[in-house]
Amino acid sequence: MGRREEKRSITKQQILTAAAELFTEKGYESTTLEDVTERANLSKGTFYYNFESKEDLVVGIRRSALSSTIDEAYEAVARGENPFLVLEKLLIDRTVYTEKYPELASVFYAHRFEYMFFRAEQKLHEPDKKDEPQGRFRKVVYELVCEAQKVGLIRSDLSPEEVSTLISGCFLHAQGAWLASDRSTSLVDRVHRSIHILFDGLGVKGYRDGASCYTPKTSSNKTSSKSSK
Repeated sequence: MGRREEKRSITKQQILTAAAELFTEKGYESTTLEDVTERANLSKGTFYYNFESKEDLVVGIRRSALSSTIDEAYEAVARGENPFLVLEKLLIDRTVYTEKYPELASVFYAHRFEYMFFRAEQKLHEPDKKDEPQGRFRKVVYELVCEAQKVGLIRSDLSPEEVSTLISGCFLHAQGAWLASDRSTSLVDRVHRSIHILFDGLGVKGYRDGASCYTPKTSSNKTSSKSSK
């Protein structure tokens, strides 16, 4: 990374940090771009050089917060862990984030709906040009499916594109339905049930090999956050 790219990366992180703090303190709707630029001590011009809108900030915050989860998934597979169960953990960990910050999740899904369901679908197995972060989730799901199929954990009569689309669609639908509801039930429980039903249909007999369900440390939608008010 050159000095210019490094400086821009630092500036973007500065903006994201300021936005995350303000969204937590004031809520998404009550936070203005002026608030963000003032907190980051930057001009509006600098903001628009790095981000297109306030909604774009939510996408950036979510990517940044969940980047380590995706990295952990790759590391787990490299250690030889069951890729199907690594995928389950990845999905549940992302669900915990949605449940903790529902207001930001609602903005994220509304902003990214078209891309996640349609445009990203065409790029799943294309050569990775710049490892752009917006495709990392769909890409890691696809690659974990490929790994699971390679070691005989997923039915061989299904293409990895078809399987990853089914998993992503089921996962996103469960979150969208919960966000549109009164959120009185646990999203983690809902996603657990949905992906287990799907995995039991996609996986070969014994794919779990006696492993217990993954349970995150925080799995209650009662988690309080100012950003979700």
